[in-house]
Amino acid sequence: MSPGLVIAFGKSIDAKPHRHTLWQLCLPTLSAELNGQPFDKAKVIPPDQSHQLQMEQGWIILAEPESRVGAAISQLPTEFAGQPNRTLGGLYHALAAQPELVNALKQQGYTISDSRIRKLQAQLDSCLSGHCLKPDKWRAKEIADWLALSESRFLHLAREQLGIAWRPYLLWRRLLCAVRAIKNGANTTQAAHLAGFSDAAHLSRTLKRTFGMTSSELLASFTLNKNK
Repeated sequence: MSPGLVIAFGKSIDAKPHRHTLWQLCLPTLSAELNGQPFDKAKVIPPDQSHQLQMEQGWIILAEPESRVGAAISQLPTEFAGQPNRTLGGLYHALAAQPELVNALKQQGYTISDSRIRKLQAQLDSCLSGHCLKPDKWRAKEIADWLALSESRFLHLAREQLGIAWRPYLLWRRLLCAVRAIKNGANTTQAAHLAGFSDAAHLSRTLKRTFGMTSSELLASFTLNKNK
């Protein structure tokens, strides 16, 4: 897990119907179903497409649209051959026919060109080190003032540079903060408070709506990879 990217090897994945703003790549190593249809190849799921996933074992990559990985996944065919083992090296080997994606996975990072959005991105990325800021610190009006922009100009620039609107992008960031906090030992109430959710139930509902799984189900199923 890193800014703009989640690379996770999972077992017994049972995600209920959901949608999110990310590019998703699924690479099963054992039996899998997408929307009730069996599949044994790598599958690309575009942003904002409702889907239901059952996977006995395999890799899932989630990437923000304007990250290098997101841009690389967007250029892939909907389905292609690729059956990795559970190691990161095995994942890269299975993706050998997709060199742009492999390079992007190793480099990670963003394709943001505007210096003001890069400045904002640096502040957001600090959340992944455990320094999450509450949502009231990220209101569009306050950020626009900080960047010396009008609110409308900031919202337009954020969508242009990040690939999604500011509010869903910020929600994705808050969810990432919460999952990271739970992984580091916080309970759901602590994680919810840290990431700015009203309570643990609010966090759980949002996780299930976005990823089709609760926080406990996510952590039980996935190993989040932190290596580049």
